Amino acid sequence: MGYDARMRSSFSILRRLFGRSANSDVIQIFTPTIVSERSPGTRLVLATASIFGLGIASAIAVSAFVTLMLALGAIYFLVTQVLGIRLDVDPRIIVQRAQEYAAASMRN
Repeated sequence: MGYDARMRSSFSILRRLFGRSANSDVIQIFTPTIVSERSPGTRLVLATASIFGLGIASAIAVSAFVTLMLALGAIYFLVTQVLGIRLDVDPRIIVQRAQEYAAASMRN
């Protein structure tokens, strides 16, 4: 299997999602193309496993994001309350600097 064949098989789910197919259904979308000729039971089991895997991956991603936000909140609490450092962030300075950079890049 060459590089081109792997790329075609990698994007086959996108082609099945967005392509026009006469007999497209949810099970067909989440079933790997390798088992398209197998029995409906096998395709149903593999589609269920694919959906379950996507759900687990989504849950892991959401929990990692929540953990990151909690860690940032803890760092902010430690810096401001425990160490007593005042953080004075003015968003106008950030926007003004970005506009200056954009204007400079337009001139060049």
